[in-house]
Amino acid sequence: IEAKYRKVKNLYFERNSEIERLQNTLAHQRLAQSRTSLDDSEYVSRFERLDGAIKNVAFEIRQSWKTIPPWLQSVTNHGTEVKVGREMTVVGRASISRWVIDEILERFFHPGLDAGLSIHLKTIEQGIRRNHPEPHSIEEDDALSSKVCNWRLTTLDALRQDLQNPNAAELKARLTQHLVEKLVASLQTHLHEPTPPGLLGGVSMIVEIAVGLACNLPLESRDVRVWYPLPGVPFDGKFMKVEGQLPPLVQPIAGGEGPASEGGDKMEVDQQNPGGEENGVGKDASLKPSGSANGPGVPGGQSVNRETSNSSNKSAEQPKAKPRGGMTERLRQRVQEATGRGHSNNSQAGIPPIGQPTPAGQQPGGPPPPPLLKGNSQVSLPTDGVQGGQPSKEEPKTVRIAGFMAVEVRGRSILVKAPVWC
Repeated sequence: IEAKYRKVKNLYFERNSEIERLQNTLAHQRLAQSRTSLDDSEYVSRFERLDGAIKNVAFEIRQSWKTIPPWLQSVTNHGTEVKVGREMTVVGRASISRWVIDEILERFFHPGLDAGLSIHLKTIEQGIRRNHPEPHSIEEDDALSSKVCNWRLTTLDALRQDLQNPNAAELKARLTQHLVEKLVASLQTHLHEPTPPGLLGGVSMIVEIAVGLACNLPLESRDVRVWYPLPGVPFDGKFMKVEGQLPPLVQPIAGGEGPASEGGDKMEVDQQNPGGEENGVGKDASLKPSGSANGPGVPGGQSVNRETSNSSNKSAEQPKAKPRGGMTERLRQRVQEATGRGHSNNSQAGIPPIGQPTPAGQQPGGPPPPPLLKGNSQVSLPTDGVQGGQPSKEEPKTVRIAGFMAVEVRGRSILVKAPVWC
């Protein structure tokens, strides 16, 4: 028995020592693969410097815009470039931030390499994640990030001699100068002549900081993601922070509807009052919504025919022109209907109350609908944004415009939240 006990005891301690040896080997491998060019606080500091430099240039050129970049025209009011308000500063921040992402951080693998080779290697790195099946769990996403990082570090090991060559500094300086000229030319296409005198100096600082970040990001064994939230993407409080107010989007330059009246209803022209003066609708063509059924460009002072034929088979009678305060009148009438007031007049005329759908099979002018129930019974009202006097649930927020980029270490932490306006 003692011999068996000693044998089991020896096997137990041998197995424990083997487990410890394997754990130490794995830890040494992880330490050998773990590379950190800059710590989190240094990355945060450098991105804050980049944000500050972008803000300075955007403020400097806020009065020089003549056209809005096409991708921002759907979220910018018409005539904003003439008014020169805060909105133009935000437009400048958005334009420069996205340019830095697209033309520097997402385009070059490392600034110390030849530009053609650097672009090709960055395309390969992005293709690893793009061509991989979408991960369905955190473990799969971590495995994909490790795959990308291992390829990047292995590639850098193979190119170490090229990166340590004195020629690498010259390639970096040449690329920096090229990017400065490219960003200045990109901004000048949307600015009046002459451009502000401080534009070149501010752009040079932006490019130098961005190129410095592009030199350090590939050296990380972590997967550091830098991205810009485009207009229209859902708001995510994990990666974004809401900034102050901007002028409401009333008349976008492209891809939007015209101004709306109270309650979100489009303004209509009363066929009995072509001028629209009594209903608060002026003759200014800018007040006509772009999505009008009569097409754009209907001149003020002409009547708009809104009569519907009897063969339309609509279940409810279309209301005529609404005044500017039509939403308030509808709410007041609905409250009267819910409390039983004002129902008798409509029922005697054979017309359903405003906002109440006509019962199936009943033509306008036919028998009156059954009276609304009172007391403890429920009153059913149409749900076009108001239910029983209570507003409907707020729709999810979407990003109108972002002033800077978001930075995260995949699966670990958020370094920088993107400032956005919704």
